[in-house]
Amino acid sequence: MVREEEITRITQLLVEHPSGLTIEQVSRQLAINRTTAAKYLNFLIASGKIEKRNLGPAKIFTLSPRIPLSHFLNLWQDGIIILDNNMIIQQVNDPVLTLMSMKRDDLVGIRIDKSPVALILTEEGMGHLQKAREGHEQVHIVKFVIQNRAQHFRMKMIPLVLDHGEQGLGVIFEQIPHMPEVFPESGHNEPTGTEKNSESGDFERRISEHRKIEKALIESEAKYRALVENITEVIFTLNDQDLITYVSPAIKNLSGNDPSTLLGHPIQEYVYNEDLVPFEKGLERNRRGAFEPFEFRFRTKNYSIRWVQVSGKKLTGKEAGSGFHGIIADIHERKRMEDALRHASKQIILLTSITRHDILNGITKMRLSIDLAKNETRDEKILHFFEQQESIIASIQHQINFTRDYQNIGIRPPQWKDIADRFHAAVAAIPLGKISVSVDIKNVEVFADNLIERVFANIIENTLEHGVKTTIIRFFSEQQGKDLILVYEDDGIGIPIEEKELVFEHTRRGRISYGLFFSREVLAITGLSIKETGRAGKGARFEILVPEGLYR
Repeated sequence: MVREEEITRITQLLVEHPSGLTIEQVSRQLAINRTTAAKYLNFLIASGKIEKRNLGPAKIFTLSPRIPLSHFLNLWQDGIIILDNNMIIQQVNDPVLTLMSMKRDDLVGIRIDKSPVALILTEEGMGHLQKAREGHEQVHIVKFVIQNRAQHFRMKMIPLVLDHGEQGLGVIFEQIPHMPEVFPESGHNEPTGTEKNSESGDFERRISEHRKIEKALIESEAKYRALVENITEVIFTLNDQDLITYVSPAIKNLSGNDPSTLLGHPIQEYVYNEDLVPFEKGLERNRRGAFEPFEFRFRTKNYSIRWVQVSGKKLTGKEAGSGFHGIIADIHERKRMEDALRHASKQIILLTSITRHDILNGITKMRLSIDLAKNETRDEKILHFFEQQESIIASIQHQINFTRDYQNIGIRPPQWKDIADRFHAAVAAIPLGKISVSVDIKNVEVFADNLIERVFANIIENTLEHGVKTTIIRFFSEQQGKDLILVYEDDGIGIPIEEKELVFEHTRRGRISYGLFFSREVLAITGLSIKETGRAGKGARFEILVPEGLYR
């Protein structure tokens, strides 16, 4: 015998473990024997409440994502009646009540043959119900008289398994449009045989066409229902007041809440308090047409929090700022990994900083020692060796100092940067002498790493070092299809063709030069790229490609 309290305990246990449990784990955690646990789990599978999947030799049991029956039935436009195995009406949806002009209490809990529905069921119809009760789907045509007009319905009777594993029946009333009345009315002549055959043939054609449409609709509905109910992301809709009007069954795995408990509540109730402002800003931007996913912390049923990401847009056919539909993706594990990586990165940077400081201290002492040694000799050969050592030490010091800049690449999340402001800031930090600067970019933001200013500084320093006769620097933008090109030009001596691909390497003309190499790496973090397209003798020209979506 099935005990309801054991069913409840197992269901609640699976709610607390959305990834699933084995029979042994259920048995151990609920302190029941393995045979009993297996019996109840198999019962829940038969009732459709849980699912089973094989993981190697183990069987894993998880809750099935489900919509409450009363909510599900009202999603249909057709009338639906649910019967138990004793033919007692268990559920009816709103279209049935509207069709029969009745209240729910007039039908629920009454045997169908004793209910008002029996008035439209012929003896043949009751026979069909009995066959459906035995496990065979049936179809029967019935007639309602609504406002003195006959309306015909196809009554489909489908065997079901109810919540507690009991057998039951689903009765669906589908209206047949424009079905001809085949019975004679008083005061009218009996139709001829030819007319009867014509009407019968026309009726059969209509039925055949209706069944084809019905089959296509059922298949389409089943496909999309399966997609919505089985997708791991949460699909939801809001009305103009931010009240939740629909949420898919996946919310159960994310938060532990049953979908029906969220309906009609403001979505802000489930947003972590500290994230309310960024959440509402992100929602407003999406409603206004900007497709920008945003992140926040979602409060679960047990008041814990999970990081999620939302993307969506306003409801189709609504004006900007009104209803909204979107998808919630669980990114909690990704956030945990990011935090762990961020912590590890900080530790590595700290260690690198300490090591670099110690190395630079050692270099300073070495240079001091060489200076003292140079003062103790007048031998030109030995002094030449000292100069070589100083050159090598200076190169090492330059490389060590470069690691200080390079370690900061990607340490902070990329942001939208006003590109003209960042270029002006780079110019202000570098003495340019008599070189003039022209900037022709206004109100353009680029999604870039925080070191974008250093990128511009490196390009300017390249001009100062190699341009020789530079008198002007120009910085402007060009449109290339849907992409944006940021153009940097000078009027120096330019770069020889054979060196154009080498300028972004860390070694150039036998010298170590990290500036442009560093710049290329910084730009690549957010998908930007750089190339040199100038003409030798006419000046250098660097083009930074900003793909669509990375500028605004």
